[in-house]
Amino acid sequence: MARRTKVSGALLRTMRKEAGLTQEQLKVRLGISRETVSAIENEKPETINSIEAEVVSKWHIVCKQSVSSDTGTAFFEHMMKYFGFSEQNLINMVKKLSGSDKQD
Repeated sequence: MARRTKVSGALLRTMRKEAGLTQEQLKVRLGISRETVSAIENEKPETINSIEAEVVSKWHIVCKQSVSSDTGTAFFEHMMKYFGFSEQNLINMVKKLSGSDKQD
């Protein structure tokens, strides 16, 4: 099944910039190349069409503390639409990737 929308490279670029990170700094934290970060932000079809939820979720985890609430909300809304997730699915994925799903 084809996705109806594509990942917004512009939104991910906004998140990175609001977090005060360069593409080089973000690539180190995500474990991908700087060229891949650039290709995602510039919505290169071969990269943007193959981006996985895990990469986008990690991008959010790295940037979330420094982005505005408007940008954070826009991210959640966009990802839910793109991947067909409910808000709870996305929250659970972020918790799992950040290690905060451990019970007290």
